[in-house]
Amino acid sequence: MLTNKRIPLLIALICSIELLVYLWSAWTSTFDANNFFAIQSEFIFDKCARLAGRISSVIILITLIVVGYYGLKKIYADNKRKESFLILITLFTLNHLIHLLFVILRFRSHGESITLSGPVDIGGTIHGIITFTMIIIVPFILWKYKHLSKLLYFVMIFHLFNISSFMIKTFLGKVKLPDHPAYHNQFGIVVLSAACLYILYRVYIENKRDKPVIE
Repeated sequence: MLTNKRIPLLIALICSIELLVYLWSAWTSTFDANNFFAIQSEFIFDKCARLAGRISSVIILITLIVVGYYGLKKIYADNKRKESFLILITLFTLNHLIHLLFVILRFRSHGESITLSGPVDIGGTIHGIITFTMIIIVPFILWKYKHLSKLLYFVMIFHLFNISSFMIKTFLGKVKLPDHPAYHNQFGIVVLSAACLYILYRVYIENKRDKPVIE
């Protein structure tokens, strides 16, 4: 069970894993070109960002399954479950910030920069800004407000679905049929979609019982 006492250890674990991601990516740049894992040195941070993103996907998938299995009401009714949920959300935020750092370094390594000077659309730039802003602020909201209000319930369901849709959209962008089917990304789309449906089912079931959310 994830507990507050283990937060420093878990944070250290995430940072250590991401350090290993960097070291592995740098090491594979020294491999012979015939090696399956070999990359060119200029793509080190591309690989770091990709692997860090996959780790974020695993963390959020675990979170989705937990919420789908218990439901937010049962999670908040039990202090240990609530602690575990808050820690999962926090670890996801930490890992995704490291992923964002790798993305920035990836752009810099290619002599590029991230700008908002291009076309701004709801499904693209705006969605990305909203998603990353929520990823940063949601953990602070959850640790500050200990009780599950109707507003917090809605915000958390929206947050989980928003992250999932952003990741699914990212996976879809990497699938280029028929030349590049990217089966692992297709698998990610199916799994995340199934997890979201599981949460929808749980939301329906726990609200059908007419148990009021704690105000």
